[in-house]
Amino acid sequence: MSRSVAICILAAFSSLGIAVAIWGLWDISAALNALSACAERVYFDTSSFWFLALAVLPLFLLLAPLPERHHARLLAGIVALAFLLPAAGFWVLKSSSDAQGYVFAPELALFSLQEASATPAQSCRP
Repeated sequence: MSRSVAICILAAFSSLGIAVAIWGLWDISAALNALSACAERVYFDTSSFWFLALAVLPLFLLLAPLPERHHARLLAGIVALAFLLPAAGFWVLKSSSDAQGYVFAPELALFSLQEASATPAQSCRP
């Protein structure tokens, strides 16, 4: 496979990764909006956190022009960012739900792929 074909294939997968990451961001945003509107029940799928990790796929395109001696550092950075983005999404949603008095059942967890729903434990504080 030629280098240009490989870069085109990686660019296509990167575009799909960005689309899925936007989907995850949209899910998190919808949950945050429901929390801030004091919805009676908020549904959320924790896989949305991991969708955010796919936003790093375009960074692999940087490997092509980069000298080989820098590849290990770039790959380490990509892996770190792939874990930090879902963790940041989790932290934002968890802190927002806690601040507004919502309780998730089952408990909201980063390392589980499940649907959870939140109800206000006490009166909601918008």
